Amino acid sequence: MRSLKVALPGALKALGIARRTREAQAIWLWREAVGPNLARETSAIKLTGGTLWVGASSTALAHQLHLERELIRTRLNESIGAPVVRDIRFRQEGPRRWR
Repeated sequence: MRSLKVALPGALKALGIARRTREAQAIWLWREAVGPNLARETSAIKLTGGTLWVGASSTALAHQLHLERELIRTRLNESIGAPVVRDIRFRQEGPRRWR
């Protein structure tokens, strides 16, 4: 009997939802990739065409994260186990409750 960790990727691929599942993982794993402090000030919004869009609580934070995007992108892709995120774009979001 195979473990779920081994069997799941093949099952998702057979169902034709492997790519969408990996895209959802990029958003889900954002907090893990940046840590709890930055996760409180940011929010992964969507992944479109390999670009992850992230909202930040300030323009300065968005700029700082832009400078660190390759490190974050590498962490995300390693966690996902596939090169799903090709680029990360940051933007300052309007007033909202940050976590």
